Amino acid sequence: MKEIDLSSSYIQAMGHIAGNQIVCSSLGVETGSVDLGPADMVRASGVRLWLNVQFPFARNAEFLAVERDGYVAIVHKDLPIDATTDVDGVSLATVTYPEAQIVTGRGAINPAWLAAIDGKSKTFISNGYVVAIAAPKRYYIGAISAVPTRELDKRIYSTSLITIPVGILASLLLAWSVFRIAKTRTAMPAVIKSALKQREFFLEYQPLVELATGRWIGAEALIRWRRTTGEVVPPDIFIPVAEACGLIQQISQYVAKQFASEAGDLFRRYPGFHVGINVAAADIHDEATVLMFRELAAATGAGRNNIIVEATERSFTDHSRAATVIKQMRQEGFPVAIDDFGTGYSSLAYLERIRFDYLKIDKSFVDTVNTDAATSGVVLHIIEMAKALNIEMIAEGVETELQAQFLYEQGVRFGQGWLFGKPMPFSQLLEGLEKSMPMANHQADSRVS
Repeated sequence: MKEIDLSSSYIQAMGHIAGNQIVCSSLGVETGSVDLGPADMVRASGVRLWLNVQFPFARNAEFLAVERDGYVAIVHKDLPIDATTDVDGVSLATVTYPEAQIVTGRGAINPAWLAAIDGKSKTFISNGYVVAIAAPKRYYIGAISAVPTRELDKRIYSTSLITIPVGILASLLLAWSVFRIAKTRTAMPAVIKSALKQREFFLEYQPLVELATGRWIGAEALIRWRRTTGEVVPPDIFIPVAEACGLIQQISQYVAKQFASEAGDLFRRYPGFHVGINVAAADIHDEATVLMFRELAAATGAGRNNIIVEATERSFTDHSRAATVIKQMRQEGFPVAIDDFGTGYSSLAYLERIRFDYLKIDKSFVDTVNTDAATSGVVLHIIEMAKALNIEMIAEGVETELQAQFLYEQGVRFGQGWLFGKPMPFSQLLEGLEKSMPMANHQADSRVS
C-alpha cells in the first residue's frame, strides 16, 4: 500500500525530524524512523533540502525532502513539473538558486539557460527556444520553461499564456505544497492536541439497516473535525497523523466520552439498537481499552450487544495481543466487527484465529456489484468466506436499490450507506429511529454470547 501511495505524484508525508532522522510522520508507525542522510543543501535561513530521497518500500521512486524548524515534507519529484500542455517539445525544470542545479526536469535543458539564472525572472530566445525563467520567490527553487520557436508561428499568444505561467507555477507549487502546513510553525500533532482541548471534534452517526425490512438496527459513530476557522479537516488527513504520533488513543477516548454525553436514554428506549465505536491498532493492542468500553457501557446504560467495537483490518499487526483484547471485549458483551475488510495488509489466516461477530464489506467491493469490473467477483468470495466462518455481514457504502437487493439475496443481512442515510447529528438519528421502529420493540440480537 505504501509503494502504491508513494508512486502517485502528490505530497506524500509530513513529519518531525531530529538531525537527519524522520522520527514521526504520516508514513505510519510501522515504518519506524527514516534516515535521510546529510542534506544536499542548507540555506542561511536554516531550510535543508534533500534532492534524491528513496524509501525501502518505494525503491523505484525518488522524492524531495524539505525541512524547516524541525518539520519535514516529502514531495514526489514529479510534482513540480506535473503540468499538461498541448505544445510539442516543451522543456520544464525546477532548479536551485544560486547553484542552478536541476532538481527535477522534463525535456532537454540547455546549460546556457542555467547560466542565465541570476535571481531575476526573464524571457529570451536561445538556440531555437523561447525560454522563460521564473526567479525563486522565497525557497531558493526557481523554474525554467522552454518552448520551440517554431510554435510561435502557430500560436504566439496561446503559447505565452501556457508556458510562462507553467514556469512560474512549477516554482511556486513545490514551495506551497511543502510549507502550507508548516508555515504556521505549528505541527499537526500540536494542532490535534489543541483541537481536543477546544472540543473542535464532534460526532455524526450513520444508520445501519436490516436489508430485509429497511429498519434501523444500529449506527456507526464517526468523528469529524471542524476548526474554529470553520475549516473542516477530513478524517483521512488527521487520523493517520494521530496514529503516527501516538495521539489516536486520546481521540478514541474523546469519541467514547462524547457518545456517552449524547446517548441519554437511547438504549433504554431502544434496547435492541447498537452503536459502533471505531478503535485503532493502539487501542486493540491495549487491554486498557476494555476498561474504556466498560466505563462507556456504564455511562450509557448499555446492555450486552448495544455497543460494537469496530476495528479495521490494518489494526491487527500483532495477532496475539489483539486476540487477547478482543476475547475480553466479547466476554464483556461487546461484539467486535472487522471494518473495511479486504483493504488491509493482514493475512486472512487471522480470521480463523480471532473470533469476530461482524465483517463489514468495504465500499470498494460493494461498488462493483452489478458491474463488469474485474473485481466484481470478490464480493461473492467475501460473502462465502464469512458464511463459512459464521460471521454476520454488514455491507458498507450501499448507494442503490440494486446493490441492496443483490447483497440481501446473497445472504448479507445488514447494510450501511447513503441509500439508507448519510452521517447525521445525534438528534437527527433519534428522529429517524422514532420513525423506523417503536420504542422498546426492537429486541436485542441474542446471537452473540
